[in-house]
Amino acid sequence: MTSTPAGDDRGIHVSGHGTFTGNAQTGDHSSATFTSGAGAADAEQSAEVVRLREAVEALRARLRDLDPAELTAAEGTAAESALAEVEDALPDEGEAGQGRVRNAFFTVAGALASVASLSESVRALRDAAAPWL
Repeated sequence: MTSTPAGDDRGIHVSGHGTFTGNAQTGDHSSATFTSGAGAADAEQSAEVVRLREAVEALRARLRDLDPAELTAAEGTAAESALAEVEDALPDEGEAGQGRVRNAFFTVAGALASVASLSESVRALRDAAAPWL
């Protein structure tokens, strides 16, 4: 998905709500997964917000599984940034930023439009984002 060619600078991007604690490893075949336990804020989220967050995570999982030949690093980075924007636009309480969610969704869809194997995941994200489109 967003593999960094050997020898290039590598980094870690953490987005969303929460903190990173522990060791981080980078390398040609490294990966990381973030899992968050449900807290009081999660229980207060509407079903629509929960559905959209789940669709974002499902699409991220599909992106991680892609063959590097299916998606350029720039497209992958744009999609990851837009997915982070979708999450950031959905606060734990109150109304979500409709324009931000809509713009981020269209960025994700545009970045991934050429990847046929992701069409179902992008469609699921669109369906989950429908209340904000």
